[in-house]
Amino acid sequence: MTTLDIAGWRIRLRCTPGALAQATADRYAEFAVADAETPDLTVDVSGEPGAGADRSHAIPASVLETPLRTVGVTYRLDAAEICGKIVPTQRQASLQFNSADVQGELEYFLRTACALLAYQEGGLLVHGAALMRKGAVSLFVGQSGSGKSTVVALSPAATALSDDMVIVRPTAAGWVVHGTPFWNATTLRRDGQTQAGRLSGIYKLIQDRDVYLEPLRGVAAAAELVANCPVVNGDPAALAGLLARCRQLAEDVPVQRLHFRKDPSFWELLR
Repeated sequence: MTTLDIAGWRIRLRCTPGALAQATADRYAEFAVADAETPDLTVDVSGEPGAGADRSHAIPASVLETPLRTVGVTYRLDAAEICGKIVPTQRQASLQFNSADVQGELEYFLRTACALLAYQEGGLLVHGAALMRKGAVSLFVGQSGSGKSTVVALSPAATALSDDMVIVRPTAAGWVVHGTPFWNATTLRRDGQTQAGRLSGIYKLIQDRDVYLEPLRGVAAAAELVANCPVVNGDPAALAGLLARCRQLAEDVPVQRLHFRKDPSFWELLR
């Protein structure tokens, strides 16, 4: 059994067989903490690489618009190689796998579980790169290919909390960005993955020949944030609440489009 601290939440992973438990403990060693008496989420993981998972609850992949669906308060994740369920209100989740890429499937499931847990607890899992300088965090959002990893690579003087997924949580002193273990697989520099800092600005990345900022406000700013809140933005029942939360975030923290080229000159604007 391994217990992780991700953004201040205790996530208990109970894995079988033993080889999977050890591999999981090694993979998330930087986030491992002492077990909590009442974890925020318990995930039971089982299966063998290549073994058949119990698909009695699954529906045919051909009729699935998305592998994640809701059944009451339960989220079901039924894909070709994993079958799982997440019940955030009960702080329980389970996963069966049928894949040679066990760690990859487990991480996909954990991202999904963290997105739902964060939303339930008043925060957000955001598809973005986060860079911290002097305790202040700049959050760069955008879909794959927008330049998040590029911005991290161009910023060796800043501490990188992640180049792919971060968690944003509200506090009495403002919104705080937490690093996560959810990075692009090829990224080796993960110096700040367990750190956190105050969110000072949000930037929608646009690759351009010129470098400048373009303010976003109101619904337009909130819409950019909603688009970069994976999992939750695919649940129709959650959209109204998600939009309201993103509007509040956009009111509290400036949101701007950052036009940038592949050099560190954009930092002059951010200062």
